[in-house]
Amino acid sequence: MFLEGKIKKYNTERGFGFIELEGNQADVFFHITDFPKGAGGEPKVGERLKFLIVKDNGKSKAANIARLDLKRSNTHNQFNQDKEVDRVIPPKNPASHKGMIFTIIGLVFIVILMGLVFQKYQVYQQSLKLKTAQLIEKQKKIVEAQRQAIGDLPEVKFSEKTENALKPSLISAFDAPVAKNETTSTSQFHCDGRTHCSNMQSYEEAVFFLRNCPNTEMDGDGDGIPCEKQFGR
Repeated sequence: MFLEGKIKKYNTERGFGFIELEGNQADVFFHITDFPKGAGGEPKVGERLKFLIVKDNGKSKAANIARLDLKRSNTHNQFNQDKEVDRVIPPKNPASHKGMIFTIIGLVFIVILMGLVFQKYQVYQQSLKLKTAQLIEKQKKIVEAQRQAIGDLPEVKFSEKTENALKPSLISAFDAPVAKNETTSTSQFHCDGRTHCSNMQSYEEAVFFLRNCPNTEMDGDGDGIPCEKQFGR
């Protein structure tokens, strides 16, 4: 059973002393080696202790000693330190707390606004791409319709009087020169995929391609004379 008492005597040089118990009980011997190690320094006369009485070589002595005054002092110091911390920590300012809330709300609003702007920009880009695709498709249909219309044009027929008037101007500007050099043209030129006047080096070459090669586009008015503007025909 733990007992409580006060230090009655202590010999610093020899490291032992006696504890006075309450009542008329005999003093209890203690040694410094049985004191708790750590802060607190040497035992002091009058210091309150809590301990057990054990037998050592047939003699009683104090063991498992606890320094009550030291514990109370530590508790008091800790209490004072806690109070100091409470004094140092400033109370929260309601105004700054509100300011922080408004700042957070503002940031959230900005993020939402940026998201909406980005979403509208994406919608605009998609709409622009769709309009461009629709315009391209429309242009393709217009070109196709024009090609079909040009291909389906009825053959123009002139009156007998008009045909007789036009015959002198349509003769050998085309046939006569070509007839003379037909053998030469056939041997010099061959179909190699060219279809436009800009690819032709001479009028004879254009005539050869128009007569012998497929898919040529060198006779826009269909009169049998190719590349009229380019070669001054």
